[in-house]
Amino acid sequence: METNSAGSNFLPRITNVEWKLEVLTNTPGVGSDNLLYTVVLKTDGEDVRFTCGTLQLQDLVYKLKDLVRHCEKAKSELG
Repeated sequence: METNSAGSNFLPRITNVEWKLEVLTNTPGVGSDNLLYTVVLKTDGEDVRFTCGTLQLQDLVYKLKDLVRHCEKAKSELG
């Protein structure tokens, strides 16, 4: 976690997402098990790069959607 000039902790802000899909051709068959996603989260700090399979990417998307719902609910309860 980084510290800003006022001394408080903050997380980098995601400004963009880049992704690339690769098909692994050295394994027999062409199914979803042979897909590899490379994702780069562009931030105002250091970029975050990771690779994952289809199921892992779907799990990440579902968790992010759940987080958005939770934040919207908390915002509506506060306002």
